[in-house]
Amino acid sequence: MELSQQPVIFVVEDNIIYQGLIAKELETLSSNLHFYTNGESCILDLNKRPAVIVLDYNLDGKMNGLDTLQRVRDFDPNVYVILFSSQKGLNTKEIFLQYGTFDFLEKNSLSLRTLRQMVDCVTSSGGKPIEN
Repeated sequence: MELSQQPVIFVVEDNIIYQGLIAKELETLSSNLHFYTNGESCILDLNKRPAVIVLDYNLDGKMNGLDTLQRVRDFDPNVYVILFSSQKGLNTKEIFLQYGTFDFLEKNSLSLRTLRQMVDCVTSSGGKPIEN
């Protein structure tokens, strides 16, 4: 499959170790992966039309994950966003779901495989989650 035909996947994660782990999980789904350590860089590249954005909450730069999500939604309300974060408390999941993430996945030792399955589900169904 050519690069241009493969789904564009953005990973917005400031931890380089997690970037590597995520890359290992997602590289079989697409070679069209783009990594960002801050929300500002992600926003500047939205013209690449990602099918999925994997978004952390705590990021380098001035924007956190919620700020980034709001800007993504302003640009394209239909892009599939998965909050992949260890952020806890203050109803984080509910807040992000209210602002338009489609899924929330807490970082832990088992969640990388789940993340891969979620991204695969979305990218293999043309950008829409598969309903049971």
